[in-house]
Amino acid sequence: MKLTDFATELVSKNNFIKASFGGFQGAGKSRTATEFIIGAYKDMKCKKPILIIDNEKGSRFLIPIFKKAGIEAIAKDTTSLADVIQAFDFIQKGEVDFLFIDSMTKIYYKFVRDYKAKNRKSFMALNDWGKLLPAWQEEFSDRFVNTDGNIVFTGRGGFEYEKEEDTKDENGVVVEKGSFVKSGIKMKIAGETPYETDLNIWMQLEKEITKDGKPKQLNVAYVLKDRSDTINGKIFEMPKYKSFKPIINFILGLPIGDVAQESTNVNLTPGNDFDYYERLTNRKIEIEKIESLFELNNLGSPRSAEEKKIKTMIIQKIFGTTSKTEIEKMDAAQLNFKRSELDSFFNAFSTVDDDKISFIESYNIAKEQLFAV
Repeated sequence: MKLTDFATELVSKNNFIKASFGGFQGAGKSRTATEFIIGAYKDMKCKKPILIIDNEKGSRFLIPIFKKAGIEAIAKDTTSLADVIQAFDFIQKGEVDFLFIDSMTKIYYKFVRDYKAKNRKSFMALNDWGKLLPAWQEEFSDRFVNTDGNIVFTGRGGFEYEKEEDTKDENGVVVEKGSFVKSGIKMKIAGETPYETDLNIWMQLEKEITKDGKPKQLNVAYVLKDRSDTINGKIFEMPKYKSFKPIINFILGLPIGDVAQESTNVNLTPGNDFDYYERLTNRKIEIEKIESLFELNNLGSPRSAEEKKIKTMIIQKIFGTTSKTEIEKMDAAQLNFKRSELDSFFNAFSTVDDDKISFIESYNIAKEQLFAV
């Protein structure tokens, strides 16, 4: 294959944005996400409806906002991941121009509850998470990344915890166990899901007392991730669309074209190769039969120095090597032939009374050379 057939010019398949807005209750994540969607919708010159997956019962408060913006919005109240996947299909087919999921946390929680119900679990053990998280990655994260279209979701905030070190005495005995302490904040959703987006915003409700003694509260946006690097790491108080507009401008400035897709679906990962295990078994059987031939001819476990020498010479003569590892690497067909040759050798060897070493040295194995390893 030529390189020009394998890869294409570095371009964007189309101009779309994926963003996530996380935060605790009252931080302004839903409203800020809505402001962002409306601004991006207009700048991208979208025409088709915005589909809202609403399980926070908050979409009714967005009616006048979308009406004022002149944008058609349709809604579905659901916590089903299957419905979200169906919504991805509507985006991919171009039936809607934006998908707004408010919030993904409830979708994820429902996914966990469904797992517990289906597997009759009252609590989640470590091995359960080992099954659930890869399933979430496949069912949601991979589909989310592979869907070509504008998708924005919100997620509720939670705390991260770390365990303090245990206090030990001079003998290393624990005298006081370390406590679990809050070490950070995160979106309440599986693993790295919030970071699958192009833009990841953390919303924070911050309160302060002004110089004149009056209380003041602000919705503050922290840009945790921005793939365009136009606003990465910036902080915006009471953010509006113009705060995030630079990333949309960046996306709209990208060249559009066809991107080379997967060339082959050959699976190179290890798996249950039953043919491989069958080959291993057949090879093991042949080796055991070869060892039995030595046993039958009283050379299985030679005791004297002469017997050890005789056995080593026979192995060298028949197998062309005295390396056990090298012999065990031969496939079953090769070992089968070697065993046949060894059997013929022992039939002749059993008739020799004197000077067995000379017999071994002069034994003709010309036939075996036709099947040399």
